Amino acid sequence: MSSSPIVRGRGATATLRKSAVIVDRDQVRTTIPFEVIQEARVGGRRARTVEIVLTDGVTHELRANNATSATAFAAAVSAVLPVELDPRGSGLVRTKRLRAPEAPPLFTDWRIPSAILCGAVAYCGYLIYLGVAHSSELIIGAVVGLFPLILGSVGTFMSVKYLCDRVVLRRRGVTVEAVSAHKLHGRSEYRFIDGEGSKRTFRSALNTGILEVTYDPGNSKRMAANIPLLVAVPATVLKLAVAMGLVAVGVVAAFSPVIP
Repeated sequence: MSSSPIVRGRGATATLRKSAVIVDRDQVRTTIPFEVIQEARVGGRRARTVEIVLTDGVTHELRANNATSATAFAAAVSAVLPVELDPRGSGLVRTKRLRAPEAPPLFTDWRIPSAILCGAVAYCGYLIYLGVAHSSELIIGAVVGLFPLILGSVGTFMSVKYLCDRVVLRRRGVTVEAVSAHKLHGRSEYRFIDGEGSKRTFRSALNTGILEVTYDPGNSKRMAANIPLLVAVPATVLKLAVAMGLVAVGVVAAFSPVIP
């Protein structure tokens, strides 16, 4: 007996299980029993879309990465459909929100490491250019300036991200009481259960028994301690100013030979 086929598309995955087709999309799992599937076919541009037609006429679509996988999956679904179908269709389809992973991998795709690699290669080329076109002594300044440039860039990104998160959380965030579980490296780990019953973890340098945490129901990664804006914003702006100062120092030290 062959293994259960899986078709993957942009942000979605469909799996053939024992008695149903399982579609995971945007952290929502849709279970479609075989008995309510009227037809499984391939359509769309370049025959890459799997179309699952229910007995009540509703169609669930999933665009596959290629036509071969779409055709194979549609054929596998058609092969297991029962003779007697249930006319209730969508009435038997079940949906459930999935729990988001608490510790996503550092690199979710190839773009981040590729960008880092390209940046490193480009900067090495710049160092070679300094040594050839100007003076080998300038390479020392360019190397030294790289450290405050990287540190300041990371600090700037984190500060801007924090301010953006605060704006989003203020508009649509939900505040709960999180209980401290344990402390690790000077930071406390707080745990709470969101409105959908999923367990969440939040780490903070604020060490208290109970901490008010505001989270975004639409994004499991976006959460922050419920600190008054009059305190949070000035502190973040100060960090942003320091980070941008480091960026300026790094730019001058690294690129002054080519700055007009």
